Amino acid sequence: MPDDVQVSGLGGFVERYRIDRPVGAATTKRAQVRGILEQLIDAELHPGDAIPSERALVTRLGVSRVTIRQAIADLVEAGALERVHGKGTYVTGPQVDSRLHLTSFSREMRDRGLSPATVVLSAAEELASDDVAYALRIRPNRPVVRVERLRTADGTPMAYEVGYYPSALFPGLLNRELGSLYDVFASEYGVVVTSGEQTVRAESADANQARILGIAKRAPLLVQERVTYAGERVIEMASSAYRADRYRIHMAITPRGAREN
Repeated sequence: MPDDVQVSGLGGFVERYRIDRPVGAATTKRAQVRGILEQLIDAELHPGDAIPSERALVTRLGVSRVTIRQAIADLVEAGALERVHGKGTYVTGPQVDSRLHLTSFSREMRDRGLSPATVVLSAAEELASDDVAYALRIRPNRPVVRVERLRTADGTPMAYEVGYYPSALFPGLLNRELGSLYDVFASEYGVVVTSGEQTVRAESADANQARILGIAKRAPLLVQERVTYAGERVIEMASSAYRADRYRIHMAITPRGAREN
């Protein structure tokens, strides 16, 4: 294997990397290739970018395909790369380990050192269905605001969210900034979230969810269904579909009847 190798990626990317062999120590080709890929990921690529194909790496690095696959497998196991069947191998995005507690998505991501962003996909007033009316404790066919959003962290799609909010409680909500609703409720309406009830279930992504989240159809999702309160008033019914490859739920459990420390 040559001391200097040329790695060619997508979009015409060409960068030169040098393989450093420690003096007096044996460095396997697998470790060398892994190191080159780590440099490529750290210096040039971003979450969601594809790495060069196995064939391209074999040609550029002058090693066997088995060695390339072993090095890639190491980085997949480490969480730096992910394989997408039929498409290739990509740089992973942020992994979030979330505790079950009531906070805004934006605040939770910032607490983990990630940069949150929200794309409002649609926002409109409509008449409440029976299920929405029951959850919000209002009469059926009363006006509610439906907000559909994509939530991202460091540019990586994390969750697809649909929420319903009583129009009577939030007049003019459609004219507000809808990126962080809990902050808007507190600052613009004096309504502070105090508690909530939430269930979590697993489901497979449908075609619409897959398109929005940039994942394969039928990929696993963690779906959180939530009813949120401000005091005794119900202010929100929402469903958030999180990418299961990006989001884990952490909870502390104690025996029934035992006191939490």
